[in-house]
Amino acid sequence: MSTVAKGTAFENRVFAAIQAELAADRLGLSPALARAHQRQAYYSRDRDADIITDLSIEVWLPSADSWSILWVCECKDYSGSVPVDDVEEFKAKLDQIAGSNKKGVLAISGALQSSALRYAKANGIGVIRLLPDNQVEHVLYMMTAATLAAMSRLDSAEFNAALTRPSFVGRNRDFYAAAEGYIFGDWRALLRHSLRLPQPSS
Repeated sequence: MSTVAKGTAFENRVFAAIQAELAADRLGLSPALARAHQRQAYYSRDRDADIITDLSIEVWLPSADSWSILWVCECKDYSGSVPVDDVEEFKAKLDQIAGSNKKGVLAISGALQSSALRYAKANGIGVIRLLPDNQVEHVLYMMTAATLAAMSRLDSAEFNAALTRPSFVGRNRDFYAAAEGYIFGDWRALLRHSLRLPQPSS
């Protein structure tokens, strides 16, 4: 498979997961309020031209003439670690998109350089790592209440390792995300948090 085809397949995988969450109405939003896009154009004042995003979700309030939240996802399907320069470039693109209440997320199949993760956190950019199948171990446990509770707990050290170590192997998990000071173990938790509508000022 060519590099371009591989990257497109990864982008399609991410988009399919996002669409599934929106369609299933699991995000606390009416599906009529959220619109998912692939390769959507957004105007940049600096360029006086459009920036094409990999994936985006627009959240619209009823009767509004513009989105209230824009969630932009850039996909990086690298065999090696994503360098800090790539995160800086994504931040620059995000900053150029006209409008407020924008959130940026990088979806990666490999890892981030440690400096790239620090930069992402410092600049409010979320990170999602989707492990390839050959880096996930499926371990069967005797299911007790204590085992289920332990499996549902998220460990920040594990998530940090998953996001920065290329060879990291997940145990019964292929999804690791960090955004806005929190860690998330699945699409639903991440998107519910990220797509919360702004509260009206009192």
